[in-house]
Amino acid sequence: MQVVSVTMLFRDKVYKIWWALLAITPLFVNVVEYLMGILPLKDWWYWIVESIVFTTICLALTRWRKISKRISYFYAIASLGIVELVSLAITRSFSPVSIAAATLGLFVIAIFEDQRFYSEKKNEQKIKLLEKESERDDLTGLLNYRALSQEINRLANNNEIHNIVIGALDIDHFKKINDTYGHFVGNEVLNYFSTVFREQIHSAFHKHGYVYRFGGEEFTIVVSNHSLEEVYQLLQSIENFFNNKSIVTKEGIKLTISFSCSLTDRLNDELLDTTLKRADKMLYSVKNNGRGWIITDQHRKRPPKD
Repeated sequence: MQVVSVTMLFRDKVYKIWWALLAITPLFVNVVEYLMGILPLKDWWYWIVESIVFTTICLALTRWRKISKRISYFYAIASLGIVELVSLAITRSFSPVSIAAATLGLFVIAIFEDQRFYSEKKNEQKIKLLEKESERDDLTGLLNYRALSQEINRLANNNEIHNIVIGALDIDHFKKINDTYGHFVGNEVLNYFSTVFREQIHSAFHKHGYVYRFGGEEFTIVVSNHSLEEVYQLLQSIENFFNNKSIVTKEGIKLTISFSCSLTDRLNDELLDTTLKRADKMLYSVKNNGRGWIITDQHRKRPPKD
């Protein structure tokens, strides 16, 4: 009967009822065996000792963080067998059935439970992999809107984050590239653009900068704990990089691209969609005024061409 309590304790079901059952089960079983005439009443003191010893062992194992629950459970079952064998020796109640139950029976239970632990671990890994894949854009490998929403919530609830800069951007005249050269060339451009942006953002704002793709040629960047001016200066350098270095596709097509972008600070307690709508509205003002430049809450005029 103790096996049920032990199993539930090591299945992350650490409720008080299982500890209570774990403690009283030896007493209950021994009292029943006494009433059935199997055990003498003179051993009552050992029933209490058995309960305290095994409960203490389980308590220590559940708090032993250096080993996995899978190993802890195996140790707990082994300990249960040892305590039971010692109890049988003290009470001189050895029998083939009792010995088999304390050894082979518990071993079989441990093997089956070990397989359950293994299966659950594999399922957890599969679920985490699926969740991770669901947060990635299939074409570019960038994070998507779902991941963006989760990241903003995480940053907003982190006391170490003092500001969040959000940028909306897209590749200029991307539809023309698709219409002129086809979608395969368009995909190459998207991948090249994504790779450059991800490397530049991650390098400049390590662990504080991320790039997301919303679909098509639309992207979003999120930078925390860095000023809007710092992000603006980096994007200017990326814009210059694209202006000065052409893309050469697998088919030998040479293209020069540019992007339009808007940057804004996310206000405290502001909903993500509200920030994105403001950035998107600013982006359209860029696209309606010639494209190929960056606007922020501080820089609202188009910068002069070199």
